[in-house]
Amino acid sequence: MLATSVAGWTPDRARGAQGREALFDRTSLTVDELKTQDLDARRIRHARRHQVRLIDQVINEFELLNLAGVSVVPGELTRRASGFITGDAAGSRVMPLDRAIPIADWVSALFEVQDALMTPAPGGLSR
Repeated sequence: MLATSVAGWTPDRARGAQGREALFDRTSLTVDELKTQDLDARRIRHARRHQVRLIDQVINEFELLNLAGVSVVPGELTRRASGFITGDAAGSRVMPLDRAIPIADWVSALFEVQDALMTPAPGGLSR
């Protein structure tokens, strides 16, 4: 008994050290989980910003066609725009393919998709 009290390690102190160690382990796991959540949130935000930039490029192409007085939208641009408009962020909006769609309608639909991408999700986290 003399050796343990001289060294300063009593049974109570040993239990306290184990408790602190367990607390440290739990805290470490919590920090790791928070880091993972933060990394996931950053990836989602980056993907959304990237998609918004791509949509901006398509809108710019539509605006250039409009300024040039072009009324027929090239098929490749129609396919690119349709991919954004019918995607998850747009809520699967359908553009009628049986008639010529005015450039203003394409641009309006693309702006709606961008708005959906930039609107915060419920709960305060950005989507």
